[in-house]
Amino acid sequence: MEAIKYNSLVSFNETMRDHVLDSAIVSITDYLGRIEYANDNFCKILECDASRLVGETHELLKSPLYTGKVYKNLWRTIRMGNKWNGILSDFSSTGIEFWLDTTIIPIRNEGENTLKYLSIYKDVTKYYKNNNQLLKTALVNEKFLERMPLQVFTISKHGKILNANKSFCNKGIGELIGTYIYDYFIPTTFESFKENIDKVYVDKLTHQFELHDFDAVGRKMYYSVVVSPNPRKMGEPVSATIALYEITKFKGVSDVLRDSEAKFRSIYRSINVGIIVVADEKGNITAWNKGAEEAFGYTEKETIGRSLTVLMSKKYKKGNISELLRAVSKIKKEENVDIIEMCCLRKNGEVFPVEFALSSGSVDNHNYYCAMMFDITERKALQNRLEQKTKDLELFLYRSAHDLKAPFSSAEGLVNLLKEEINSDKVASLTGMLDTVIKNGKELSENLSQASNISINKSEFKKIDFSSAIDNILISLRDENKLDNIKLNVNVVDTFGFRSNQEMINYILQNLIINAIKYSVKPDVNCRPYVNIAVKTSQEKVVLTIEDNGVGICKKKINKIFDLYYRANKYDVPGHGLGLYIVRNIVDNLHGEITVESYINSGSIFKIVLPNNV
Repeated sequence: MEAIKYNSLVSFNETMRDHVLDSAIVSITDYLGRIEYANDNFCKILECDASRLVGETHELLKSPLYTGKVYKNLWRTIRMGNKWNGILSDFSSTGIEFWLDTTIIPIRNEGENTLKYLSIYKDVTKYYKNNNQLLKTALVNEKFLERMPLQVFTISKHGKILNANKSFCNKGIGELIGTYIYDYFIPTTFESFKENIDKVYVDKLTHQFELHDFDAVGRKMYYSVVVSPNPRKMGEPVSATIALYEITKFKGVSDVLRDSEAKFRSIYRSINVGIIVVADEKGNITAWNKGAEEAFGYTEKETIGRSLTVLMSKKYKKGNISELLRAVSKIKKEENVDIIEMCCLRKNGEVFPVEFALSSGSVDNHNYYCAMMFDITERKALQNRLEQKTKDLELFLYRSAHDLKAPFSSAEGLVNLLKEEINSDKVASLTGMLDTVIKNGKELSENLSQASNISINKSEFKKIDFSSAIDNILISLRDENKLDNIKLNVNVVDTFGFRSNQEMINYILQNLIINAIKYSVKPDVNCRPYVNIAVKTSQEKVVLTIEDNGVGICKKKINKIFDLYYRANKYDVPGHGLGLYIVRNIVDNLHGEITVESYINSGSIFKIVLPNNV
């Protein structure tokens, strides 16, 4: 390491070199991105010894072939001999993510050829996380202000706008600031408006009043206005806050009715347990509660006055309208209306099923229809899963009886032949065949037993020893001579510990490892089969990866490999079509996720993520 350090940094001034090494995070890579030197600070942030890093590909820099735009630009820049600067991120050996402000400087020889790359980093993890949190908070606040029904201003004593919560009169917030609130209302309103604002600064109390104005097409608009003082520490108002709410639609209604309607709307709009949509006789939406806003993604302002069809999936619109008309007809005839099921459409284009009951009412001789809906997406998904499980069970019972009958019939026939056979060579051959049949029958019965026990004791969690579990599997495979000519690479990083069901975890590992070996390619001069087994735990989860360079799986078949009794290679490799089906069900029961990438003649990568049941 000292020799590497000296040769790598020989072009640096000695004092400068020592200063950089002590105070910064530094690494040096060769022209291909392999680490030649890493200082203590670099090793510390990766939580890894220098002896393990030297010679390895620099994960932070990744490969020049990496598809990300950042890395393509990085390598293009430094390959041209130019300095590159940017933010890069990676995970330490214990799974902790970090961000580094990175500067990469090409090191050239006398012939101006780039030999190495010097990377100097600054740990900006703390600032990066803080900035992300601030951006999220700002975004939440911005959305809250946009959705607020009130128009809010902060003004000076003379009516100058100091701040606003959203645009007003076709002017953005930036354009409003510095102008005067009185300029946006008609002159006849000015005196009463100014008088109420002056009162706030005099008596230091909140005042409420009404005013009117005209919109761009001359329609008279009424506003309810609340003005509150913003006092200094000594009590004198330094500014005032004005909140305006349009009440045009309430004018002409008696005070009692208006108050009742306001209370009703406040309660109604706050209900978020169910989805409530009210429409008139023409099918136009007239009312909309909070639950509907959350379910469909539209605000009340975006939906009031629009047709109900905006909430319907185009594919099912005709059927939905027919169901609604049939229900309305029954209501008019005073008949009982059944629960209706309909496919709705969210603002983002997502289709989801709802179930609702329709009722009606009359206001001022106008009929209105209220639909109380419930999102049944989860129930539908559960119903579909139940139907699939039922089909799987029926197939399971049928195939189990058939598959178990075959080895026993074969074994019975072989035993009868043995009774009649005198030739010792033929006896040995028949005995070998009998062993194979019995072994297949045993393997099938074990798979069937495992399939029936997937959900049993799944809550009995304990700490999993991945290294021991993998070693036991490999020992049994070596005894059966299944690992001949296969290169095995096992990497277990179990820093945090992982708790789950030991039997289930063992089955997952055993099945995926055996599959990787079973579907390996035949070794030759140009290719040696390998299986990479990786385990990495964190506080929240474990990631299991089984990678091989075997025969691979056709893209068209990859979505079927987890189906019951499905086999992608039916005739090339023996099997029962139960293994991956059981693995998927175990992963589902442990609330995990399994994915697979595979290409013909290039191998497969199975990745399983399971939550840590600490």
